[in-house]
Amino acid sequence: MQGHSVKSIRIAIVLIATVSAAHAQSLPGGFVYLRDIDPTIIQDIRYATPNNFVGRPLAGYGAGECVVKRDVGLRLKAVQQELAAQNLSVKMFDCYRPARASLDMVRWSQNGHESAADRRYNPRIAKTELFRLGYIASRSQHSTGAALDLTLVDLKADNSARIDPAKSYADCTAPVAARLPEGSVDMGTGYDCTDEKGHTAAPSISPDQRAWRKRLVAAMARQGFVNYSKEWWHFSLPGAGGAAYDFPIQPRRN
Repeated sequence: MQGHSVKSIRIAIVLIATVSAAHAQSLPGGFVYLRDIDPTIIQDIRYATPNNFVGRPLAGYGAGECVVKRDVGLRLKAVQQELAAQNLSVKMFDCYRPARASLDMVRWSQNGHESAADRRYNPRIAKTELFRLGYIASRSQHSTGAALDLTLVDLKADNSARIDPAKSYADCTAPVAARLPEGSVDMGTGYDCTDEKGHTAAPSISPDQRAWRKRLVAAMARQGFVNYSKEWWHFSLPGAGGAAYDFPIQPRRN
């Protein structure tokens, strides 16, 4: 999720043609698959799976692939090269986001239903408030290809834990052993945690968790990326955006 100025994206959707099924694997000018820039970067594109705050794949996510503007991808490659020397890796949760997916989020927040699974990601905030508080927006920088959601992975650690559908997990603010496994370092909350504890400079996290957040922010900043203060995982590259796109994410051709 990500909060920015709230304004309609419907005009942009009309003006920018979506990719047809016959040309599903072609991308608009300037966009690339991150795997073609750096295949070593780990990808866990959560909105292409049920493992997200909505509980199902979002509209437009036909494949779990990170799509970005080329300059964004090249800068991510530089971040990855720096981190690799420290036995770390970037892990992508979201990259380009079709505009229809942002509208899907808004509709979900206003559908009048809220389950225990929903509250796992927003334990203290009603889903109807997420739009007003800036956690969900009808227009997202993700749709320009210039915004990213990511974390760090310690390549020396055991990252093999997987979600057990039969297990009841605690909410995203709980200790790392109790919440959904993400195969990454402990940043103090899970991904997409709409809680003050998820704010980058939250005072309620441990010194180690704070150090990991600072390490991520610093590595990204060295390549020009700016963090969004309400979400430790969200970064954007100033000047790399533009119009919002709505082409669906399709499988990458090998």
